[in-house]
Amino acid sequence: MKILILALVLISYSIHSQNDVSLEEATLMKACSKHELLSCESLGAYYIKKENWEKSIILGEALCGRDMTLGCTYAGMAWLAKGKGREGNNFLTKACDKFEPFACRSLGRLMKTAGAEDLSHMYFKRACHYGLNEICSDLKKGKIIFTSFALDFLKKIKDDCSDTKLSSCSDRIKNLDSCSPPLTKHDCLLLPGFLSIYFRAKLMQSEAKFSLLSVVAAQKTLKNDPEIKRYSYDLEVVLKGYKPLNNYHYVFGFLKSCAGKVKSMSLELFPESYLNLSKSIATNIRTYYSQGQKSECYDLSGGFGAYAVANLDPLNPSRLDVWKINQDGNLIQVKDGLPIP
Repeated sequence: MKILILALVLISYSIHSQNDVSLEEATLMKACSKHELLSCESLGAYYIKKENWEKSIILGEALCGRDMTLGCTYAGMAWLAKGKGREGNNFLTKACDKFEPFACRSLGRLMKTAGAEDLSHMYFKRACHYGLNEICSDLKKGKIIFTSFALDFLKKIKDDCSDTKLSSCSDRIKNLDSCSPPLTKHDCLLLPGFLSIYFRAKLMQSEAKFSLLSVVAAQKTLKNDPEIKRYSYDLEVVLKGYKPLNNYHYVFGFLKSCAGKVKSMSLELFPESYLNLSKSIATNIRTYYSQGQKSECYDLSGGFGAYAVANLDPLNPSRLDVWKINQDGNLIQVKDGLPIP
């Protein structure tokens, strides 16, 4: 935290020397000095809005050093505003590579200005996948930026990296470092951007597995309770006392055909954890949970089936990634929804 405190000291010195500080700035500085990092981010956004590039750089670099990616974005934008392209690009690239969507959008705009249309498209695509929903509708869908050789490389990545810890996965990625033919230099410039999207989505899948295993553990508690002795399709009963994550990508729970009118999905039970979920994707997920027939449901005295459903490809909102687990903890992928190039 020493770097951040030093930054605040420098900013404070600048304020006193200028004798010009607003109540909003003073309030944010006070909160930031108490290690309230969200207030520090808000202070950085304040400086960007006011076009105070010097303070933006000081605070942004300090936050970036604390591994707060928005700080890297603030510093990058401020350096660019001061005409320092190299410094600006370095900070924005660092932020974008850590999934900060505004940094990716800024890089996309820079590449577009420079005439690098395909690279610009990839940066915008990354911004979309990293959560900047408003940019998704502006992307040209179906735009082809890869050669057939690059597409073949990505297909092999999918096969070799079914488990990212496999040596076949690391060996395949190393081939990209050498950029060997038939891959072109253009391919090798674009492929890392899509791989960032792909492996981020693979990482997100661990959330589905964690949520479903949590449901299995809670269901076993119900089954072993001498007064209950059965599983439940009521997620509110199953997860009684469960503390949800602040933000979920996957909606987990039970099919409505089995559960009836009770709260069977995490989207119903923890609505505050899904505020970032778009209406169209939420509708598609609800539709998936509405399928099936009552006759296909488990007898709760002996078993149950739970699902985790998400969209990992915002450019294709109807494309869902679906996992299922049963009472024995047997986990299968029902639908592969990983992003497609």
